[in-house]
Amino acid sequence: YERLKKNVDSFKFHFDKLNPLICFAIKSNSNLKIIKEIKKLGLGADVVSRGELYQALKAGINPKKIVFSGVGKSYSELKYAIDRNILLINSESKSEVIEIEKIAKSKKKIVNIGIRLNPNTDAKTLSKISTGKKGDKFGVNEKIFIELVNYIKKSKYINLKCLSVHIGSQIFENKPYERMLKVI
Repeated sequence: YERLKKNVDSFKFHFDKLNPLICFAIKSNSNLKIIKEIKKLGLGADVVSRGELYQALKAGINPKKIVFSGVGKSYSELKYAIDRNILLINSESKSEVIEIEKIAKSKKKIVNIGIRLNPNTDAKTLSKISTGKKGDKFGVNEKIFIELVNYIKKSKYINLKCLSVHIGSQIFENKPYERMLKVI
């Protein structure tokens, strides 16, 4: 617990001027007691499934501090998230944006979403965990991203609130991040 608190305090200190919402990735540890401690430290949650969303809510995390990310979200997961009025849903595809809009329209709600952009950036990481290159299955390319931005501008039921990008894990140099930022 002391290490967890020290890490959270350090992160808050270094990003103090931005005052960000810090969301703990529930997939890294879904233990309910840990999530309750995360909540006490003022953090939100990043979830990738209905089960993780349920755990975050059960731990008492404010729905307006929950972001639903991840690939392959089902209709029932999207509906569950929308019914819980979470902060936003990070969309991975054009079809997911359209599905979210359909659900929002049926409920006469406005839903905040993010779009995950695939920046076609090689992070020089292990091929099995690469997430930001053209051939990787995550996010949308620049062309579809622009199409979605224009589509969302016309929608009465979805608001674009976030740009999401992830280029991989175990990256030990800054060059991949610089290339990714140029795309953004």
